[in-house]
Amino acid sequence: MKTSKTKEQAKIIIEKSIAAFGLPQNMKTDPQIMKSVIEELKLDDFRTKNKLMNKLFKDIISKPQKLQPMFDNIKKGLLLKHPAIIEFADLALKENWFKPSDHIIRSVHVMYILEVLTATMCNNHDFFIEVQDHYKNNEEKLGLNTRHIFRTLVHALEISRNLFIIAKAYTLDPLMIYFRIQRGLSKSHLTKKELDELYKNNDINYIEYKVLSPIHKNGLEHINELIRLNIYEAGITEYKNNLKINAISAYELSEDIKNNPPSTIFKRKSVIPEKNTDPFYASITKKENLFPVIKFNQNWISLYLTWNMAFVLGNLKNVDIILPKLLIPSIINAKSDNFMGARIISLWMTINHDIFRHYDKKEFLGPTNKTEMAIAWSKINKKYAFDLANRETHEDSKTLMKNYNRFFLHPIWNLLKLLTRYS
Repeated sequence: MKTSKTKEQAKIIIEKSIAAFGLPQNMKTDPQIMKSVIEELKLDDFRTKNKLMNKLFKDIISKPQKLQPMFDNIKKGLLLKHPAIIEFADLALKENWFKPSDHIIRSVHVMYILEVLTATMCNNHDFFIEVQDHYKNNEEKLGLNTRHIFRTLVHALEISRNLFIIAKAYTLDPLMIYFRIQRGLSKSHLTKKELDELYKNNDINYIEYKVLSPIHKNGLEHINELIRLNIYEAGITEYKNNLKINAISAYELSEDIKNNPPSTIFKRKSVIPEKNTDPFYASITKKENLFPVIKFNQNWISLYLTWNMAFVLGNLKNVDIILPKLLIPSIINAKSDNFMGARIISLWMTINHDIFRHYDKKEFLGPTNKTEMAIAWSKINKKYAFDLANRETHEDSKTLMKNYNRFFLHPIWNLLKLLTRYS
């Protein structure tokens, strides 16, 4: 669905939004803030064999880094791919919702390091493994070891009472393990014997064992079911938190996957923002890189992002570290078939960041009027959800709302029916 804004109008809205947040055109990172962010991410003791990343980590805590290349990529993605976000920004400017703050400045720094990590993990499997191992070691220090499901759940709830965050961690770990194993293979999936061996050696837990089992002919399509599960988890959360309008978008996104399942293959390719000119990306790409290609169309991706942004704003704390995962260039300006793989990695990094922050007894409640903003944003998203339903599932708004209301009469039961695929 196209926005009513012209390209020039959209450019002006983007520039005015950046200015309203108090972000100068020539902004650079602050090494002290970056050092603080890296410490909060538990990366201050991270060591890698990747010489480029070692140098970059040293540089970003010792001297300012230009932010303009990142901003340019974000602007490009917003302008070309995300009309609903432009519409919300236009409304926010009229309502004077965008204001400068220290949290905005910190978010930009989080965005910078998250993009560096996500992009490099997408393009370098060895670095992916190093980061994953580092975080698993840090989680174990907190008593979080997903190989021991129930013991870890008790520890997790002691750290954070946010069941949504805990549920996300449990459903993301299998996907990350799947990526790790699959990217190291030349075949489509693990054999049952190989999976049995991993489970026997406690390398994976029972949930991960079931998720990694090839339940479809090509052994890959169960990724779609996990993505549906993640979306429905969020949709049920916002429905129960009285952000029911936004849950319409969650319902449509999930049902579209069921009716139009994207094809999923692993392919050797570079994973970089579209039409970018930043030399950083050329420095991290590897010809032999294997990455999941999950072919969602751009209309679905655009609704997913704008829905998820409104969800975060209306339902979660720590929006200063959670919203950046949706705005980094590897997400906001992704090629459509790279989007979901990069999205899973950036989300996994962010969920870990949020858990570490809760453990350190820190939290940011967000702007006082964030619910008002989320409701206004949800109304914009609803229009795009109706359009996606009409385009992709050939449902008019009345049919979509009828099915949506039926699902949310018994949302937990319907979610459990999805979970039974892994029981």
